[in-house]
Amino acid sequence: MLHTTDALYRDALAACEQGRIEHGVAILQKALTLAPDEARLHDLLGKALLHLGRNDEALASFDRAIALGSASAGLHGSRADVLVALNRLDEAVSSYDRALALDPASVSDWCNRGAVLHDLGRHEGAAESFSRAIALAPDFAPARYNHGNALSALKRYDQAIASLQQAIALDPDYTDAHNNLANVLDQLGRHADALASSDRALAIASDHRAALVTRAVILRKLGRAQEALESCDRALAMIADDPEALMVRGDALVDLERFEEAAATFDRLIALDPDAAGPKWNKSFICLGLGRLSEGFALYEHRWGGAKGLVSRAYSQPRWNGARVNGPLLIWGEQGLGDEILHASMIPDLMQRTGAVTLEVEPRLVTLFARSFPGAKVIPLGPELYAGPFVAQEPIGGLGRRFRPDWDAFPKRARGYLIADGARTDALRQRLDDGRTVIGLSWVSKAPIGGEQKSARLADFAALLRAPGYRFIDLQYGDTRIEREAVERELGMRVERLADIDNTNDLDGLAALMGACDAVVTVSNTTAHLAGALGRPTFVMVPHGHARIWYWFRDRDESPWYPRVRVRRQQRGQPWSELIKKVATDLGNGLHSVKG
Repeated sequence: MLHTTDALYRDALAACEQGRIEHGVAILQKALTLAPDEARLHDLLGKALLHLGRNDEALASFDRAIALGSASAGLHGSRADVLVALNRLDEAVSSYDRALALDPASVSDWCNRGAVLHDLGRHEGAAESFSRAIALAPDFAPARYNHGNALSALKRYDQAIASLQQAIALDPDYTDAHNNLANVLDQLGRHADALASSDRALAIASDHRAALVTRAVILRKLGRAQEALESCDRALAMIADDPEALMVRGDALVDLERFEEAAATFDRLIALDPDAAGPKWNKSFICLGLGRLSEGFALYEHRWGGAKGLVSRAYSQPRWNGARVNGPLLIWGEQGLGDEILHASMIPDLMQRTGAVTLEVEPRLVTLFARSFPGAKVIPLGPELYAGPFVAQEPIGGLGRRFRPDWDAFPKRARGYLIADGARTDALRQRLDDGRTVIGLSWVSKAPIGGEQKSARLADFAALLRAPGYRFIDLQYGDTRIEREAVERELGMRVERLADIDNTNDLDGLAALMGACDAVVTVSNTTAHLAGALGRPTFVMVPHGHARIWYWFRDRDESPWYPRVRVRRQQRGQPWSELIKKVATDLGNGLHSVKG
């Protein structure tokens, strides 16, 4: 019997090594009818079944081999491999651990363990696993490549670059390493270097789909949206329904302001995965920006799943259904200062519909909002949930679907809805009054997404700064000293910063300062929203493409949110200095129509 079993084992092993896996399985199954308790037969059968993708059967064979007393590192490693195939990742890690306890010199098991930990989001452990593999095999390029990926996930970008470059040095044609190096360089804002790295990947393999998508992402950031679109279309020619390429394609079309095509692209994504929040969130911006408000605000509800880093407040009370409630209604802030100010324009509508309202907002807005909405209780938004009484709750960004379904729903305001401190405003106005027209300036957005595209330089305001009869006041948050000193030195023009007003932290003081200005000229940032909500005559300059946020709309020169705001849109490729020159002319010609 033993001789027969040995012969069958050898025949099965030979068949598997020759690629005749199904034949090898048949031989092993015959052998097991003769020797059902022979562990090596179950072990080899498990490996063969794993190769055929019959994973449940493979796992059963490996488990039977272990139960019969087999305890080799190879068996536990193969068992881990099949657990990965079955997506039982935590169990796979445990099985790799058992294999490595038996054979700590197994490079493949260290690498496979690292890959599973990476997929589980346990990046520190993954990096350590790949380090162990590198120590055993320093010239094994895949270990250095995967080590770089784990370091990138840990945001240790400089170390990730070094590891990926080492992988490329070992294997210059390692396309995945070139592509992932591009992704890391992109994270560091080194877009030109990132593009060069993705281009090297494509020079090696012109049909590398991931590199085409990476290249498209980088080209968008370099302002080369048409090339980004072409790169996406090359990727989609390979896989027509590739979600990643379709998402970037939709964004590139938005950059090009080809909004209907972008919406159609996001619709393709929604059809592919009706539960995916990202494309619905992106489409909401298009609908809202085109004035399709009811459709847009419905899609806007997908922001909690579609926006990176946006986390809903975990209140147990129900979302408000739009009807009057018997008890306090809690409205809580979201998405930062500008959005909270914008959506607060609907608080007066809300207070007409329901009784008691509690506003939980960014702490710097509390004083200003309490003065502006005296019928509401205003509290600071913090990490802890509000523990006071309320019967329903609503994020402030959800008010639009209740109160702004179309253009006719916007109130016809003559003034703003926020009220600055009157005494501080009067004192500042007297202090600044020297006979010149006082213009407040702001030129930078610090938004994590789109902030760079929305930002100008103070030097770009030269045409306005040289205009006679104006006194310029710095309304920009953050430290602006270097830019102001450079403008004064190079242009001979002074932009004054009031030392006793903290433009970043004292928003009530900043509101009073805006009230003392005859007009405000700003890019799209918190300053724009605050000046608009205060009803100050304001020119807002918005960028071309993706960073032109939906609430400035596509083609309206006036803002329905803010009664005295004039919107000026950057054209594709237009320098900020040219747009500001036009604003300077508009300001000179039209200030009398908005001033007061």
